[in-house]
Amino acid sequence: MPRFSRSAVRAHRPHPYRFAIGPTLRQVLLAVALLACTTAIPAQMVSRMHVTLGNTTIALDAVGYQRGNPSADVWVVEFADFGCSYCEKFFRETQPVFDSLYITKGRVFWKFVPFTIGMFPNSTEAAETSICAAQQGKFFPMHDVLYSNRKTWMKSSNVRQLMAQYATQIKLDPARYRACITGKEANAQLQRNNALAKSLFIRGTPTFFINGEVIPGALPTDAFVKGMDAVLKERAGRGTTR
Repeated sequence: MPRFSRSAVRAHRPHPYRFAIGPTLRQVLLAVALLACTTAIPAQMVSRMHVTLGNTTIALDAVGYQRGNPSADVWVVEFADFGCSYCEKFFRETQPVFDSLYITKGRVFWKFVPFTIGMFPNSTEAAETSICAAQQGKFFPMHDVLYSNRKTWMKSSNVRQLMAQYATQIKLDPARYRACITGKEANAQLQRNNALAKSLFIRGTPTFFINGEVIPGALPTDAFVKGMDAVLKERAGRGTTR
């Protein structure tokens, strides 16, 4: 999982999360030895994805781009950089399984927050392009194109032209896209996302919040599925919502 530079990590300290994880995810994920570093927010600090860090409350339900059932018991918020190879791996291997088992069946509500950690060439342009696509209701089609072509656009010497081709590919309105990508709002939104990631002490990509549990890294698909099934089973047994 890509991480920030040492200086950036030092700037984030001290870390506000307690080094514990809810019993369900600990039992399932640690049992298969797939969490090398997991932190969590105590359950009482999470309500509809509002995260409390010290005296500050941060709302995750108001950010990112969404799909699935907002009334689902489980909310997943993914913070990712389009230039990240581990994020692409998650997109190719795990996301299709999640879509089939949970999202399309209304069992999980998914949100994606694009941000940049400053490690990958052309990732700022990619993130801004996704934000412009979102203005036309096509964030996830662009999300898919960007991850499917990650190595191509990262090496491009004319990334703006390539992104315009992707915009045409998913049938964005050309004039609206040009106005967005040459304007200031897409970059302003990206900077707000970056600031949010920093305020949440996100140090690498991808990072997931699953009902407030911080899960760093693209874990293997079977680990995610086992963990998600356990969370859904536990919540169904308790008859509770977020």
